[in-house]
Amino acid sequence: MAHVSAVAAVAASTNNYNSPHSQQKRPAPLDIPDDHEEPPRLDGRPRRLTISDTSDSEEDSPILTALDSSAALILVHDDSGEPQNINFDFSDDEDGEDDGDIVSPVFEIRRTSIPQLPPVRVFLYLLSPFLKLGALTTLTVADRLPLKYGLPALFVCAIASAFSRQVWYLLARYMRKADLMEIVCDTFAKSRRKEEAAEVYQVECEARDSESVRLLLPYLPPNLILRLLVVLLCGGAVFFLSLGQSLGSQRVVFASWLSILTYIAWLTCVIYAHAKGVLYVEDDTSSTWKGIFTIAFTFCTSSTLPLYASLKSGQNPISTAKTPKSRSFRVLSLFSVSCATLLVLPVVIFAALPNIPQTRSSSAQHSSSLSAATLLLGTAQPLLTIPVLPIRVARTNINLTHTLIVPLLIILTFALSLFPPPSQLTSLSITIITATTFALALASTYLLPCILHISVHTFKRPINIVIPRTPLLPTPSGSSGSGNGWASSGLAPTEARADVNELLQRKERALQQRQLRKRIVWDVGVWVQLGVFAVCATLALASLVSR
Repeated sequence: MAHVSAVAAVAASTNNYNSPHSQQKRPAPLDIPDDHEEPPRLDGRPRRLTISDTSDSEEDSPILTALDSSAALILVHDDSGEPQNINFDFSDDEDGEDDGDIVSPVFEIRRTSIPQLPPVRVFLYLLSPFLKLGALTTLTVADRLPLKYGLPALFVCAIASAFSRQVWYLLARYMRKADLMEIVCDTFAKSRRKEEAAEVYQVECEARDSESVRLLLPYLPPNLILRLLVVLLCGGAVFFLSLGQSLGSQRVVFASWLSILTYIAWLTCVIYAHAKGVLYVEDDTSSTWKGIFTIAFTFCTSSTLPLYASLKSGQNPISTAKTPKSRSFRVLSLFSVSCATLLVLPVVIFAALPNIPQTRSSSAQHSSSLSAATLLLGTAQPLLTIPVLPIRVARTNINLTHTLIVPLLIILTFALSLFPPPSQLTSLSITIITATTFALALASTYLLPCILHISVHTFKRPINIVIPRTPLLPTPSGSSGSGNGWASSGLAPTEARADVNELLQRKERALQQRQLRKRIVWDVGVWVQLGVFAVCATLALASLVSR
């Protein structure tokens, strides 16, 4: 049976077609596997065929001419003698989200601050941000939030967080970039400034540090020396964790796993205290919108693009094998969101149905210590993902992020914790830090990916797939046609090539139509998410002003 192969037609003059040399020499075929077809190129360039172990002396060989966009398609007889079913239809697995996700040279993984990570560690860093400040404060801020508001907010925010991660993932594949600032710069054509992204991470780290110390100080005697000792111990622990080179450091990995374990231990204490009726919740001016936005803040995430790039950088760039599910970023993201939802669900239920005792029990001290440990251990991840400021000092590249900014951030944060809680400066600083953290985290998680998606696919010039309609090159029609499979098919070589070309183009157009339908679904999704969160923010501001 004839085996369909894509080969490069050797440019030759018409006088040499009937020569014996041209009939004996035929270009070697380049097989294109049908089971794992790459998705269509979106940059208008022809597909790149990877040829390994090719020497410089073979630059003029007929194989390399397959990169030419004017190359024709011919039928080459398969000498193996094994019948094969040729199917030009594509299956559902062919358009998988990771099948054609081969890292290309233009995919700027070298710009990311996260090195190559295995899937287990990527899952760790995808799950860890969900079990931090938002989940720990939901019990207090969302106190007596009805379940008719709490449960829908929990599931909607979880779905929106997973959807936002998928939008980031699609933007990274579409624009071939793994850095947030690079995508923003390419979208809005602005100058490359990473200071804004660094400020977002700094505010988030400062909020976690100050909250962790604030949870511990009420249980200490009003002794300045003892308070100073606690602050120094917490600051030293955070500084030790920030000394790791990257998220691949063993100390950071151990601290992240330990933070998840401490959260599970805190949740166990909360469940036990609620069952025994000794769960003490501090008085807080809670409201419906504060509880909803706290749940939304729980599912805020960062470092999605670097984690995706670090996962894909570990794959073989020339492998055409199907990507296992364990290396699928979509699967890891959905699994992390599902685990976080299950771990936060009891907290939302306990906040709606409180069982508060009259006096504070010893279990409250244990739960506060565990929550403070969870926040301290989870500070290393945002600290190490702060973008490096490209500032040259004394003709040398010094990482000011780790040598200057991180120590100053730790010192200033814990210095504010030395003031007593009734202090006006402490209350004002905590209010400003909390409001800024909430605003930046919510906007960067739920709004920014939608705005970038709309800007890239609506206002910028689209990247089209162009199928060139080049005339078929003539090929020899000597008497050796029966030996190469043309006679058995009953078609002339020109007609057979035309059929193959038409089939491949039909397959490409069908694949484009499927991609277009998916694009429409994602466009509708980003507009819906943008509208829902914009309406919620407007209603919350109106409720705040009416007070």
